[in-house]
Amino acid sequence: MAGWTLIADWRQKIRYLWSIRIALLLAVVNGLYAAWPDLRGFVDPAVFAFGSTAMSVVLIVARVTKQPGLTPD
Repeated sequence: MAGWTLIADWRQKIRYLWSIRIALLLAVVNGLYAAWPDLRGFVDPAVFAFGSTAMSVVLIVARVTKQPGLTPD
């Protein structure tokens, strides 16, 4: 397995990376659900589990998909 390397100018490109955007959204939603007890009564646990799983799948797809303008080809 090859070593990990950062994108050359990651500080400029981080705001365009969909995988980062989705990961942040997923972290915020999960954090709110865990920290705010009233939200647990408002959202059905099965719906939350499905939504969380769906967002995780979208995150994986975004992570492995080539994002235009990020790598020179």
